[in-house]
Amino acid sequence: MNDSLKAPKKGPMSDSNPDYLGLYEKELQGDFYGADYYRPPRSDIDSAIIYDDGEDKRTTAAFIALNFAPKRVLEAGCAMGLLVKALRGYGVEAEGFDFSRWCIDNAHPTARAWVRWGDVLDLKPSARPYDMVLAIDILEHLPPEKVPLAIENLVAALAPNGILLTIIPAYGPNAFGPELYPLQYEEWRRDASLGIPFRNIPLDDRGRPHLGHLTHATIPWWVDKFRSSGLSRLGKIERLLHRRFDRALEFPRRSFFIFGKSRGWGLWQTSRRLLKRIAEGPGLPRGFFEWERWGEDLWMRWTSASAWDPIEVRGRSELKLRAICNHPGIGENPVQVSFCVDDGDIAAKEFKDHDWHEVTLKLPHRPFAGLAITCSRTWIPEPEAPKEMQRKLGVGISSLI
Repeated sequence: MNDSLKAPKKGPMSDSNPDYLGLYEKELQGDFYGADYYRPPRSDIDSAIIYDDGEDKRTTAAFIALNFAPKRVLEAGCAMGLLVKALRGYGVEAEGFDFSRWCIDNAHPTARAWVRWGDVLDLKPSARPYDMVLAIDILEHLPPEKVPLAIENLVAALAPNGILLTIIPAYGPNAFGPELYPLQYEEWRRDASLGIPFRNIPLDDRGRPHLGHLTHATIPWWVDKFRSSGLSRLGKIERLLHRRFDRALEFPRRSFFIFGKSRGWGLWQTSRRLLKRIAEGPGLPRGFFEWERWGEDLWMRWTSASAWDPIEVRGRSELKLRAICNHPGIGENPVQVSFCVDDGDIAAKEFKDHDWHEVTLKLPHRPFAGLAITCSRTWIPEPEAPKEMQRKLGVGISSLI
């Protein structure tokens, strides 16, 4: 969900009636998060968001997969499963649940097997705990008094030494990152000094809580709720991630917080491992406008004119790719494609047909490297691979250009 937007600078605010949130909670659990929510907004105070299979999902998936290397991930509030699908594209065993039956009914076709209906306030324990749990733009949709229960349920789903990554529009100064959401109203500054959630909250153009956000509070208020559930904030990890990746992340994605389900020696080991991995990582991919998985072990990519992708070396000396150009008119107008790892030798290929071509590149002796691909002309392929092409696909790592 991509709804952690700045609070409207203009528009109505609720009064400080303590029953206000309760009055709206029931309404917001009905059809609020349906077709009328997932559409282009009509104004700055319209409760609607654009949810698409775009750069945000691929960048967020890369941010998670490359920096944390999780094997098994649960996304709470997965909407139509686009982030789950993108994580699966990195080989992560990802699955998710959402409270909106509309979202599950309209899940992306390639994600339906991995998403289900579920309520974070009534989350059943998993027989196989997850090494990472994601709570991206969901906790603010709960009233303040129910936030602790939701966090406790998410923590229960985590394996020992697991990581919880949450994105919340939390307000005020951040000890380990930039201040993204200032305390822009006097009433909010007053409530912040009292250590309580804001009693006046922004409303949308229909007089409902804007975007369905029921909890607006400061970073210390939120962090206290996670700590009370036994989590430890990994501030050094957050600081390094902000320094390395804020420019690559959309504004709402920068409001992330990282917590570990460990203490003492286990927490130190987790922090050390992550700091080393994040510092060695080459960055996030760019230039890929689609990512799909076809077949059990085959990954396909469609690129723009120029694309760059980080890869893990994993002790290999060579990177072997199989590439295909399915551009129309390729016989009369061949496609020139070059492949290169870091500053190594360039492998240039001319594609005159729709057959597969082998590409072998040398890998450096370090944990990560970068694969650069450029092509002379681009073509937007079909949303899914044609059936005749699917029958031709083999097993391995491939790039579809």
